[in-house]
Amino acid sequence: MNYHDLHYLLLLGFNRSNKAIVSKTSLEGLMLGQPKILEFLLEHDGCTQKEISNGCVLDKSTVTSLLSRMVLLDQIVKVPCSQDRRVTRIYLTQKGCTLAKRVAFICDSVNKAAWQGISQEDRCHFIQTFQNILENLKELESEDEK
Repeated sequence: MNYHDLHYLLLLGFNRSNKAIVSKTSLEGLMLGQPKILEFLLEHDGCTQKEISNGCVLDKSTVTSLLSRMVLLDQIVKVPCSQDRRVTRIYLTQKGCTLAKRVAFICDSVNKAAWQGISQEDRCHFIQTFQNILENLKELESEDEK
């Protein structure tokens, strides 16, 4: 592996960030996958399972399994939509909201550690460049689906 290959750097970045977050969120009693769902719901409370799946980049069966467990742990509730009973909305419970805020704090602390020693200008430039890379990869993904 080469430290100048984008795919390897992306792998390393995700792995190191994820390890830091998982080590801290596991102390809160959270299993893999739960932190990102809690964090997503903190900003999108009342969304659907499909929206969670898309927003958290998790497959449908994984989300189904995680949500079922989270209901049992009193972290979320599922509420049928009054306009369309086929749609179920997912809401944080008080316990879930407290955990979600803790997860957000943990993720923020990992972000701050990652950005340490990097100027605001370099951060902005990196984020813009990275968003461009993600767009390019999204287009590549679309081409592969054709």
